[in-house]
Formats: sequence, structure tokens, C-alpha cells
Amino acid sequence: MSATPSPSELSRGSGESGGRWGLAVDIAFAATTVLLLWAMFVLQGLETVPYHLLFVCFAAVYGYRAWPLPITVGVLGSVIASTGGVLIWHWHDGDLPADELFEIGLMPLILGAMIWHARRRVVALRQVEQLAQQEREARVREHEFARDTSHALRTPLTIARGHVELLLEATTDHTVRADAAVALAELDRLDRMASRLLAIAQLERPDALSMKPVDLAALVRETHLRWAASVARAWTLECPQTLWACADEDVLRAALDAVIENAVKVTDIDDTLQVLCRLDDGWVVVAVEDSGPGIAEPDLPFVFQRFWRSTKRRDGSGLGLAYVRAAAEAHGGLGVAARSELGGAFVGARFPHEILLPVQVGPAFAADARGSVGADVDDVQMRAR
Repeated sequence: MSATPSPSELSRGSGESGGRWGLAVDIAFAATTVLLLWAMFVLQGLETVPYHLLFVCFAAVYGYRAWPLPITVGVLGSVIASTGGVLIWHWHDGDLPADELFEIGLMPLILGAMIWHARRRVVALRQVEQLAQQEREARVREHEFARDTSHALRTPLTIARGHVELLLEATTDHTVRADAAVALAELDRLDRMASRLLAIAQLERPDALSMKPVDLAALVRETHLRWAASVARAWTLECPQTLWACADEDVLRAALDAVIENAVKVTDIDDTLQVLCRLDDGWVVVAVEDSGPGIAEPDLPFVFQRFWRSTKRRDGSGLGLAYVRAAAEAHGGLGVAARSELGGAFVGARFPHEILLPVQVGPAFAADARGSVGADVDDVQMRAR
């Protein structure tokens, strides 16, 4: 699809820009034109008043409903001919000064300039629509490619892993076992990349989320405890007692895991690692900050891009934070990355306050949440999608 309209498209204009009211507007303009022409004919000496009103009406209607070029030329020509004829008739009868005849050329010139600008706007809008459609199609192709590639990789990766594991069991040669272990580790990394690519592609579908009432505070505390029990760091937690929201619990848990995993990889055993969940200036923020090496200022805009990895660390798939951004955007939010007050990095996601439930409830609410605030949950779900 070309982003530049063809000459035929340019000549057609945008006859449908008036929507369902277009025909009614045309009929009203035709009736007004006839009425003003009759007024010009009978109001001798005051002909220019309805004359100017007619051209003002033409400009107003055309600004709302740009007709195709042939219709525009036909209507404009008819208006010029009829109004000019009335003015010349009254001049011939001595009811109109000769200098008023300049209006016959002046008003059409002014209106013509307006029509030219209006048609340029129509063409510009069409170009924007075409570019937006191209962008949408490109994103769809990208999502389908990522999804199909991830699916296609799973089977050969599983087969290769099976053969390497058989090789490890069948040999006692230390060199072969070391090489097989390296191959197995790389296959694991490829499998994780394929899984993350598939997860990201699924999140970019409009129906990807399974929205339900979730206590974000409890989710953050549970995730913090799970990681703190298995990884040695100076762990801290900043979290309210409860914070109920309408969200996809599994997606948010996976995103928080990805952020913590990223922070663990760039920090040492004596570094501080703080998991937080809080309300901040109308946003719900779920993030991790650390006292590690941090993120260089030039790198901050790129940390959520797919396959991007810091020059300070070359391991990993480069898809963990891309998943975080996809999860945040699927909920109507965005990924955030900045320098931390602890000296390292501040990485996470923030969500609009609209995902919060209108009432904060206890565990009993989770059994049948939609009974009391179902309409609000459905409304939040539609906005998030």
C-alpha cells in the first residue's frame, strides 16, 4: 500500500467525510442556497448581505464535508454563476453600484483558497491513515513471526536436548561430557528465549490477559519471600498491607520475576536489593531497585528493547525486560528504568490507577469478586485491553 495518494484518489477527495449526516447536510445547504438566492433577488440594494452569507455557508459546509472534486467544481460553478447573475442583473437595473461587482471574483477566490487548504488536509489525513495501517500491519507480521518462530523452535530444541542428555549418560569421557554440558546449557538458553518470545507475542494480542481481582501487595510479598529464600542478597521490601487491582496475576508474577532475575544477575552477594509496590503520583508502581553497578544514562532508553543487553553483562537472552514492558503495556502501563537512590538501577513497571478496584477487600472477596464490583472490573478490563 502506497502512503502517497494517487492522482485519482486526489481528485476524488473525501466525499464520505460527513458520515451518516452527510446527505442531510447537503440537503440543508441546497435549501439554504435557494433561500439566500431568493433573498438576493428581492432585497434590492442589500444583495451583498445574503451573497456573503451564502459563501460563508459554503465554506462551513465544505469544512465539515469535503465533496469529491467534480462535485465541488460543479457546485462552486453553479453558485458563482447564479449569484453573479443576480448581482449583474441588479447592477444593470441601477440598484447596485458598479464597484460591488468586484465581489463576483473576490469571494470565489477566497473560497477557492479555503477549498484548496481543506483538500490538502484531507490528503494529509489519508496519508496518516495509510501510514498507521502500514504500522499496524507491520506489527501484526512481527507478532506472527515471533510466535511462529517460537513454536517452530520448540520441537528441534527438545529433540536436541534429548540427544545431548543421552550422550551425557552414555559417555565417561571428561572432554565429551564438558562439551555436552556446554551444549546443554546453550540449548536451555535457546529454550528460554523461545518461551519468552512466545510469551511476549501472546501478550501483544488484544485478548491476552485473564483479568481478575488480584492483591498486588500480597503478590509482591510472596515473590520477594520466594527470591529472598533462594538467593543471597541484602533484601528489603517496601509494600502496603493490601492493594487490590484488576489484573492478570500470572503475567504480573512472571514480569516481577523477570525484573528480580535481571537485578540478581547484575548484583553481588553484599548488594542491597529492594522489591517495592507503591502508589506514586496516580500510578501503581511495581519495581526493583538495587545498589549494583546501575545502568549507564545512554542505555536507559534501550533496556526494554528485545535482545538488548548491557555492555557490562553479555549473558542472558535480552528478553526478560522486553517481557516486562509487554506485560505493563498489556495492562495499560509502561516499563520504567532509572538510576536508583541506592546507587544502582531502578527497573519495573507502572500501571494507571484505573486498574485499582474501587474498594479494597479481604480474601473472602476473591471467591466471588464479580458479585459486588463486577461492572467496575469489566470496565477496567476493557480499558486495559
